[in-house]
Amino acid sequence: MTALLNLATRVSGIAPYSTVRKSTLCHGLAQQSFTTNQDLQRRAKNAPCGAFLAIDFVMVPHAGLEMEGLNFHYSGQARTQLGHQFTSAALVKFGADPTPLLERFKVSGLLETPAYPYRTATQEMIHTVTQCREAGVSIVGVLLDVEFGRDEVVTFSHDTQIPVLVRAKRNMSVEVEGETLTLNALAVRFLPERCHLYAEFAWRVRRLPVSRAVGAFDVLIVWRKVHGEWSCFFLFSTFDPALTVRTLLRAWKARWGIEVIHRLMKQNFALGRCRCRTIQAQDNWAWCVVEALHAVLLVRQEQPQLAWRAAQRRAARHTELYVLTEVQPVAQQPHAA
Repeated sequence: MTALLNLATRVSGIAPYSTVRKSTLCHGLAQQSFTTNQDLQRRAKNAPCGAFLAIDFVMVPHAGLEMEGLNFHYSGQARTQLGHQFTSAALVKFGADPTPLLERFKVSGLLETPAYPYRTATQEMIHTVTQCREAGVSIVGVLLDVEFGRDEVVTFSHDTQIPVLVRAKRNMSVEVEGETLTLNALAVRFLPERCHLYAEFAWRVRRLPVSRAVGAFDVLIVWRKVHGEWSCFFLFSTFDPALTVRTLLRAWKARWGIEVIHRLMKQNFALGRCRCRTIQAQDNWAWCVVEALHAVLLVRQEQPQLAWRAAQRRAARHTELYVLTEVQPVAQQPHAA
């Protein structure tokens, strides 16, 4: 963790901070998983009260020569890229720093093994939420992007009584007032001038009760200006209808925190740059990355005015002082008489 805070980008960069060689470090990373449910409990304590659970996927480019779990993944830029994918979960709240809970290596269907089973996006979400609940993490609701399923997510929400707020695809069909329409067709009926303005976000929003075969929920038509032109996106919600639209919009804006985490992990903490060959080593490297980011979050909680990079430098100094005994030798305690 100390090496990652000091911008080490590979195992060879960690060796100077350790008493063992690079080969021993690689062997240690490739052994049993570092992750436990106690990690989730400990990390969740750093999150603000009333935080939402955001779940997403992060893709990192391929690094190294012969690494397990390599496949083509959607890069978010309308193309696929050779790389590795991680499931990401964080507790987020509007106006507060996001709190990462886990980064877990996700294998593709062609590369699954008994030790690393393949799960669809929705299955991975359900597995992550279940894991967090078993660890005792308090979940106000779940925030999901468009790649997660529709009916499966609504069914899961109704069965578990965990509300979800999900970005919906434009071609999603819903039943509203006895008529079946796609969300695109619904937006045509509710243009910006027919939607309520929320000045805090400069968005115009209309909330409508709709249903599908799996049950009833709400749809939010959200209009915003992009390059001076009105453009819309859609959210579907299983939250209590009594919850205000403003609260839902704040929750959705808070979801951006998980994207901030992805950028920090890749740029500042070398997520995906571990060149150990096994999936287990990649998974344990990601565990170390999350721990390093939590050290930065603790500094930011004490000094909120610090930028992320400045907080990282201070966290690096803290770990060097209190973890590396060569830097600050422990004072000898006098023996009792």
